[in-house]
Amino acid sequence: MVWIETTSAGKHDYLSMTASVKALAPTRKRQSTILYLTVWILVGFFLAALSYASQVAGGRPARLGLELQVNLMRFFLWGLLSIPMFWFSRRFRVEFRRPSLRNLLLHIPAIIFFASVHQATHLLIGWFVLPGFKNQYPSFAGYYRVWFVGGLYLGLIVATLIVVGAHALLYYQDVKTGEIAQVELKAQLAQAKLQALKMQIHPHFLFNTLHSISSLVLDEPARASAMLARLGDFLRLTLDHSDHQIVPLKEEIEFLRCYLEIEQVRFADRLTVEFQIQPATLSAQVPHMILQPLVENAVRYAIAPRTAPGWIKVEAKRVEGLLRVEVTDNGPGIQANGLSEKSGLGLSNIRSRLHQLYGKDFRLELVNLREGGLTVIMETPFRTEPVAETAP
Repeated sequence: MVWIETTSAGKHDYLSMTASVKALAPTRKRQSTILYLTVWILVGFFLAALSYASQVAGGRPARLGLELQVNLMRFFLWGLLSIPMFWFSRRFRVEFRRPSLRNLLLHIPAIIFFASVHQATHLLIGWFVLPGFKNQYPSFAGYYRVWFVGGLYLGLIVATLIVVGAHALLYYQDVKTGEIAQVELKAQLAQAKLQALKMQIHPHFLFNTLHSISSLVLDEPARASAMLARLGDFLRLTLDHSDHQIVPLKEEIEFLRCYLEIEQVRFADRLTVEFQIQPATLSAQVPHMILQPLVENAVRYAIAPRTAPGWIKVEAKRVEGLLRVEVTDNGPGIQANGLSEKSGLGLSNIRSRLHQLYGKDFRLELVNLREGGLTVIMETPFRTEPVAETAP
């Protein structure tokens, strides 16, 4: 998914660009038509030169001007006739996957018809345009009898080649269309998988929060009420970005602060939170709700099981072309709490989402601190523009 924020100026630019594209469409169509006919004319030049060279080599009288006139006219007409021939081939297409004897048989009279129309038109124009033929043949009927059959044989070959070429082009278009559809399907599947991974976080977090609220309702109703208020803010932010997989780090930090306010109501003085965010990283794009599971793991394993005060530090900085986010706590670390890089819903979810978005171009590592505690390091490409969410 590509997220585009549209402003009034952006809308104006978009409308201007759309108008420009519409204005260019007739020009491009005209250019394509000219190019198409030019190719046929070049074929006429080539065969005229080939025919002239053959006549010279065979010692026969050769007139280059006449050969150019005849062949240019012949293949210019083929250029015009190939348009309805292409339409006919698409309308009555011969499918190899689903053989159609009817369509195949229809092409035989069609090829004869187009070759005959071409030859008749070619001879008619040649008789009235090229004076050499009138001098050589006393009547149009005699001229027609001499040239029609021989020219028809060549016309049948050219018409067959045009039909074969039209089918080749149609099959090529099918392949490209299939590839595009496959890419779009992969993108849709990747988006659906990302959304499913993202939505796994909600029941997991809500269960823990509601459990904490229920335990405070009777004994500490003021704290329970405060947690409910913070939970409302948290859900509002979740809904505001429900359609976004990628958000600026600034918004992700705001979302994380809202979550931590809920946890600080829950743990009071037992939880201290510190943020060290480089200002230059606030515009970096990160997956939405990617930090909350990391911090939740720190709360679950470093704060909740202990009665002693604990702390969590969230850092973000740019390291060359990477965005590095570190979540550090003063808990027991990996070995003591049984946490591993592949265990738990949160970490496996994060790894799957990062793989969907960045392929292998990311890092997620858990590091025990010597003085006690754990640091989770997440590195992703530093981008200030939204990325396209496709399967790697």
